[in-house]
Amino acid sequence: MTTTDTAPRTGLRAVLPHGRGVVTFGLSNLVSALGTGVFYPYTLLFFPALLGISLTQVGTVLSVTALVALPGMFWVGRLIDRLGPRTVLIAAALLRAAGFIGYVSIRHVAAFALFSVLIALCNRAEQAASPALAVALAPDGERNRWLALARTAFNAGVGGGALLGSALIAGGETALMWLGLANAAGFLVAGLVLWPLRTPTVPPADRAKLSRGPWRDGAFLVVVGFNSPLWMVALAVETSMSAYLIGTLGAPAWLAGTLFAVNTGLLMVFQLPLAPLLDRWGNLTVLLAGTLLTAVFLVAMALGGALGGTALVVLLLVGMVIYTAGELAVAHARYALLTDLPPPSELGSFMAFNQVAVGISGALVPFVVAALLDSAPAGLWWLMAALTVVTTVGVLAARPLLLARGQKQ
Repeated sequence: MTTTDTAPRTGLRAVLPHGRGVVTFGLSNLVSALGTGVFYPYTLLFFPALLGISLTQVGTVLSVTALVALPGMFWVGRLIDRLGPRTVLIAAALLRAAGFIGYVSIRHVAAFALFSVLIALCNRAEQAASPALAVALAPDGERNRWLALARTAFNAGVGGGALLGSALIAGGETALMWLGLANAAGFLVAGLVLWPLRTPTVPPADRAKLSRGPWRDGAFLVVVGFNSPLWMVALAVETSMSAYLIGTLGAPAWLAGTLFAVNTGLLMVFQLPLAPLLDRWGNLTVLLAGTLLTAVFLVAMALGGALGGTALVVLLLVGMVIYTAGELAVAHARYALLTDLPPPSELGSFMAFNQVAVGISGALVPFVVAALLDSAPAGLWWLMAALTVVTTVGVLAARPLLLARGQKQ
């Protein structure tokens, strides 16, 4: 196993991850995220224009195909363990490139559904294999920096891609097909970037060890149980904030954009520098702090209806800074826990199992958000705050179990 440099780190060396392949790993994540950023914000413009179907039909197909793809993750997890995360990441990237080319080439609802299942499965495969690749490549003591690098590259790529996407759609509906082709190009390049990378194999002795599997690992199931509702909360914030601020509170349109910009900017700037500091505090402490900060923001959103003008703007800007601090802490702790607990030879299967749980909880978000925004908008934020607080209590209750598995306070 590779060891880290024992020389003291100063300046950028104290922040940036180290190890062979780190530039390739970061670049592949960045390029993939650029393609996602080009397309994702304009999904609901792309498919109705290309296929001539309604938004409701598009949403139904995307939700159903996302759920249909989830059972395939158990097979993907075994492939990660047998073939290695690099191979699965390359295959997923190339298949997604083919899928987006298919979107713009075969403009039929049946093809749309078929390609959507493929892309949904490959998206989940990437989210399982990327942390596994970071674990495989990172030298001792560098794992959380590598994971933080992946999140930083994702935020930077999605932000830059969204700007590029806005330029691509300036030509009107006929230019929307370029969104799909740009996304396909991003995934193709991301896969090719990884091609020359070589990863260490799991030692035969480790591979021979028997495991009860993720569904029988109590500590890992507890972490998955934390991760799924926190993922649901994050998706709810992302998908409903603009509609709530503009449609319910009557806030100016620029406020929602500003809040998203504050969030993305802070994540890009602080994700890597904070990783070493968060490592010192222990995953459980960091996770607890992150859930509490998230709950503070959600309560502020619920109370925003009683305010207006400058007071609302100040409340939400301060709240977004608090939320971003919580997001940084939660992301750091949950990825550390999810990658620390599984046996090295079965990390792919464990991460794939987590993606199934995350996928199920994520599929509920559109329905919950739409129903509550229509009937009780403030109730959405109280519900998410309650879910976060319940998760915090669950973390406290599970501390003895996780401490027994070697996790720090």
